Amino acid sequence: MTPRCLAGSLSIFLALPVAAQETYWIANRGSQDLMRITAWGSVVERVPMGTGLRSAHVAPDGKVWVVRFIQSTFDIYDPASGTATPVVFGLGNPYDIAFDNQGTAWVSGGTGVEQYGPNGGLVQSIPLANAAPLGITIDDIGNKWIAHRTVPGTITRIDPGNTVMNFPLTGATMQAVRPIADYRGLGMASHIWVTGDPGSGGELVELDNMGNVLNVYPMPASQLGGVGPAYDLGGHIWVGNYSTGDLYEFDPVAGIVANTYQVPPNVFAVSMDSLGRVLAVQRVTFSGVGPPCEVERIDPATGTREMDTLLEFGGNAATGSSSAVSTPFHYSLVVAPFGDMDGDAEVNWAEIQAGTSPIDPCSTSAISLSSSGTPSATNGGVAALDVRAGAGTAWFVGLAFGIVAPGSGISLPGVTCEVLLDPASFTGTVFGIGTGSLSVTIPIDPTLVGVQWHYQALAIAGSGALNVSNVSGLRLW
Repeated sequence: MTPRCLAGSLSIFLALPVAAQETYWIANRGSQDLMRITAWGSVVERVPMGTGLRSAHVAPDGKVWVVRFIQSTFDIYDPASGTATPVVFGLGNPYDIAFDNQGTAWVSGGTGVEQYGPNGGLVQSIPLANAAPLGITIDDIGNKWIAHRTVPGTITRIDPGNTVMNFPLTGATMQAVRPIADYRGLGMASHIWVTGDPGSGGELVELDNMGNVLNVYPMPASQLGGVGPAYDLGGHIWVGNYSTGDLYEFDPVAGIVANTYQVPPNVFAVSMDSLGRVLAVQRVTFSGVGPPCEVERIDPATGTREMDTLLEFGGNAATGSSSAVSTPFHYSLVVAPFGDMDGDAEVNWAEIQAGTSPIDPCSTSAISLSSSGTPSATNGGVAALDVRAGAGTAWFVGLAFGIVAPGSGISLPGVTCEVLLDPASFTGTVFGIGTGSLSVTIPIDPTLVGVQWHYQALAIAGSGALNVSNVSGLRLW
C-alpha cells in the first residue's frame, strides 16, 4: 500500500460521541448495565438493566440475551427497539447461554438446561441428574457440553438427538465451571477445554468429543476462577488468573504454558474478537469507588497490550465487570461456520479466516478496514490503519472525527453500503492499492486520552465495481 495524502493532525482531534458498525456487548454486575463497545475500544451505548447482571450473550440475530445474577429470569434485549423482554427459566436460576447453528438458545443453570427459540419461546426442558450445571458450550457437530461444579467435577454432553451422558473429569481435582469447544480445522472434531472454581485446583482439562479426558494440565496458580478458557486462531488456549492478573497462553501441542503475560490488577474473563485478538476483562472496582472496570485488547502473537477500553459512558462508570465480552468468534468458527450472520454472501468461517467481520455486511473480501497496534497517548504508541482489499483494488480512505447515524449517510448509485463519515468533521484522505497498513505514531500528550477518529473506504476493483467499506477507527488511551 502506498499512502499518497494524509491531512489533519492528531493534536487537534476532538472526542465526539459516535455509533459504530461492528460492536460487542458486556454486562456489568455492579453498575447493573449493558455496554456496547467498538472493536477499537470506545463505549458507544449504555443500557441500564435495573438489577445485577452476570453476563451478556449476543445471538446470531443481534439480540442480546442477559443473565441476571442469581435470579430466575433472563432478558432478551433488542438493540433495534431498545426494549428488554424478561423470560422465566423453568429450572431455577440460569447461569450461561450458548446458541446453536439454528439460532436457538441453550440456557444452563439451576437443575438443567432449557432450549429457547430466537424470541424466547420455550422449545424444551432437559433436567440433568448431576448437580450444579454452570457453563455451557456447543461443539462443531452440535453437542452441548455443560460443566458441573461438583466434587469431583463432571461434564454433561447433550448430543443433537438429545441423548444425555455425563462424564467424570478423571484425574482432576477442580470443580468444573467453564467449558469451551475449540476449533481444530474444518471437518476436525472439537476438543473440549474446562476450567474450574477458584481454589478447587488450578487445572486445565482437555477432553475429546466422546467425553474422554485426554489430559489434565496444572496451571501456574490455583486462582483461575473459571477465567476462560478461550482459544486463538493458532490453536493456543488462553486462561486468566483473577487474583494476580496473570494471563496464560497454553500450547496444546507442547503441553505447556508457552507465555505468561501481566494484565494487572486481575483477569476476570477472556474471549476473542472477530480478528482473533484477546479481550481480557478486568474488574478494577466493584463498589463504584475508583476508576471504571476495563477491557484490555491483547495481540496473541506478542502479548502486547494494544487497547484499553475504559468502561464508562457519559459519566456512567461500569463496575463489577466480571463476565466475558460477547463476540462472534466461537460461533463463526465452530458452531455455524457456513452460516452468514451479516448477509453479505460470505460465510462466517471465511470471514474470520480472512480478517473481515462476520457481523458487519460492509466488511467483505472486496474491502475491509480495521485498526491495530498501541494507540497510547501517554507513551507515544504506534497504531496502524489496516486495509484488506483484493489485488489491484484501488481505494480512498476518508478520515473524520465522527460518523452519522445509519440511514443518514451518503448513498452511491449501485453501492450497497452508505458513507457514514460526518462531512462536518472530515479531515482528509489516504490513497492506496491492495492490502496494506498505514502506520501512525501517537504524540506523547496525556490530554489526547479518549480522543478518537473514524475512517471508511471507497474501493474500485479492476472490473470497475465500487464498494464502500465498514467504518473503523482508533481511540487514544
